[in-house]
Amino acid sequence: MAAASRSVTSKYLPRIGYMSAEMGTTFSFYMISSFLSVFYTDAVGLTPMVVSTLMLVVRVIDAVAAPIMGGIIDGTRSKWGRCRPWLLWGLPFLVLLSILTFSNFDFSGAGKVMYAYITYIGLELAYTLVDTSKAALVNTITADGQERVVLNSWRSAGGSIINIVLSAITMPIILLLGNDSGAYQITNIIYIIVCIPLILCGFFFCKETVVDATTSGEKVKFTESLGSLLKNPMLLCLFLSSVLGVAASLSRIGTQVYYYQHSLQRADLVGTIMVAYQVGQFLVPFVVPTVLRFLGKKMGMIVANLLDGVALLFLFLLGPDANPVAVIAGTFFVGFFAMSALMSFSATSDCIEYGYFRNGKRTPGASVGVMTMSVKLGLAIGGWLGLFLLGLFGYQQGVVVDDGMRESINFVVNAVPAILTFLSVLPMIPYTLTNKRMKEISAANAETDAKLASQAAGEVEAAE
Repeated sequence: MAAASRSVTSKYLPRIGYMSAEMGTTFSFYMISSFLSVFYTDAVGLTPMVVSTLMLVVRVIDAVAAPIMGGIIDGTRSKWGRCRPWLLWGLPFLVLLSILTFSNFDFSGAGKVMYAYITYIGLELAYTLVDTSKAALVNTITADGQERVVLNSWRSAGGSIINIVLSAITMPIILLLGNDSGAYQITNIIYIIVCIPLILCGFFFCKETVVDATTSGEKVKFTESLGSLLKNPMLLCLFLSSVLGVAASLSRIGTQVYYYQHSLQRADLVGTIMVAYQVGQFLVPFVVPTVLRFLGKKMGMIVANLLDGVALLFLFLLGPDANPVAVIAGTFFVGFFAMSALMSFSATSDCIEYGYFRNGKRTPGASVGVMTMSVKLGLAIGGWLGLFLLGLFGYQQGVVVDDGMRESINFVVNAVPAILTFLSVLPMIPYTLTNKRMKEISAANAETDAKLASQAAGEVEAAE
């Protein structure tokens, strides 16, 4: 009985821990992704053009840093493993820089811009360090491909739950606190405090069991990380699709509040509409394992992106005077069909095994770092593009929003992401890692691991 209890605990504790870590980083990232742009333009008073440039520069820097951090993770050797330590070591920096980023000091115009650059660059780097280690951790918790899918599903479900809650309460909290810079700061402090124990649960509950005999602990250089991308054509396909998909998502997430408040002119429905999106996202982890089992990752991602693009196009065609019920329904399907992000996590694990099979080196940190780089580039492009287009169409703080401006905002928030989502399908066409092919690769890699372990044991015996 005790053995059975230990078995259940060992099975579910890592899942709970991995989900908890995702919930913690979601608390941190939600304010960055959904409200930082609005904080900068409407609370701090920066123009959309300045903010769009800020988003682009900071996220490009962050994108370059991501594979470097992945290489550092690959080279880490500690009693806690390679990935787990960075959940602990990166957390204090994430908390401090998050608080500083959402602080509005009485600087001059140029001083505000400089302060925004310094704090936001620091925050993005701290977040990337924690998030990359969390994303890579699934590959060291277990070597079982199906269990990795389950872990990622638990992770996504946890993030979706938090996103639903935050979508419902964040704007009301900000409005209740006065809808000024102080309101954003207090809300952010609450969220960042809550994230601390959640990320620590991920550190304590997730144990690393996969030990790679092909690496000796050296740090992987940035050039080597990019080299692993170029040597792995399947990872390259996934990388390009991810850049476009994330750009589509972030161009909308970063500007959706403008759409609800100014195009639809229904600030009272902001929470309801955003919850509809998150409810759709919440269902994704329960659907994805079945989709991947029957369609595989390639066709699953292609079909999901096509349907997501159609849902975005539907919202655009509704126009600024759309029926709120139709907008809520359309937004739900935009969230529901946004499955490719979760699928790409599982596909990245396949690419790691494919790289090991092809090149003889398994580098989860560098590979996840490269995929994190794709996310950051997508964030840079999407965050810049949405705000740049809003500024190009004449939006700024205090501007009179006429019918033409309402149409322009609708185009930026719905049509532009639809186009990018359709484009994200193209890089997946040459992707060849089917479920059948991955079974063959996994079997070959298992044989290689067994031989390496046997050789290592023989060398130890000879030395003794």
